[in-house]
Formats: sequence, C-alpha cells, structure tokens
Amino acid sequence: MSPVLLMATLLAGCTDTTVTAPVDLAPHAPELSECAACGMVVREQPAPRGQVVYRGGEHRFTCSLGDLRATLQNPDPLGRPERVYVEVLPEGFDAASADPAPHPWMPAEDAWYVFGAKRPHVMGIPVLSFADREAAEVAATSYSTAPVPWEAVLRTPFNETPPSEVP
Repeated sequence: MSPVLLMATLLAGCTDTTVTAPVDLAPHAPELSECAACGMVVREQPAPRGQVVYRGGEHRFTCSLGDLRATLQNPDPLGRPERVYVEVLPEGFDAASADPAPHPWMPAEDAWYVFGAKRPHVMGIPVLSFADREAAEVAATSYSTAPVPWEAVLRTPFNETPPSEVP
C-alpha cells in the first residue's frame, strides 16, 4: 500500500461521523420529579414552581421559587444552566391558595417577581411570578411592595428578600 493511501485510510478512521440529536431545552411538566433542593414531589406543591435545564438536556425541578433560588445559588455538577423557567401566575392569583394546578412556563428572565406574600405550605421565602410587569404590580400592591426583575431575584441571597425596585 502506498504511503499516501495508508495515510488517507488512517485519517478516515479518525473522522467522527456521529450525528447527535438536538438537545431539548424546552420546559417540561414535572410529572413525578422530586425537588432538586428539598426532595419533595414537585407537582404536589403549590405554584409557582421552577425548572432548570442543563447543557445535556437534563431538567431539574424545584417545588418553589425559593428552592429555585437556592438551587441556582449553589454549584451543580452539571455546570451552569442553559435555561431557567418559572411557572407564571394569572392576575388576581390567590397567594393563600395551596392549589397545585399547573400553570404556563416561561423563561425566568422574562417574568416579574413579587415578594412579601404569606403562603401556606411553601418552603423558604415565598416568591410569586407573573408573565408581565402589570400583573406583578397588581399583586405587589397587596403586599405593599414593588415587583422586581429576575436579575434582582438572582443577586439576592436565597434566604433574603430583594429590595423593592422598579427599574
């Protein structure tokens, strides 16, 4: 075999022709998933809940947005999240409700957040999430606070309430 043909044959064996399927980064229903922070069954807890999607497409769910904050503020062996989603509540949502009904998911950075609600059956500092600022402002008036964007939620330690700020 000629040296050129031998080299071409060896190089052909080094080419990776594996086609990988695209990774699913869309939000999923939690089904029977356990909370990544506390181990509770996510879908049995009152909304809003959170989910984190990692590079390989692995979804981790949290039973509350307080637990989502704790999850995001601690290192994870899977690395940094590719996507973070939250369930968003309808305008006029009753914060005292312990109803575990599912709600729509949206990217966490697009939602608005309200602290200060008294919530039964929710671990940590209760956080409500809304699809738009107007709905969050309506809810915030009930708690004498103001809605905050995702950046404020992230930069505040999980056991504290971010300052009310309206950018």
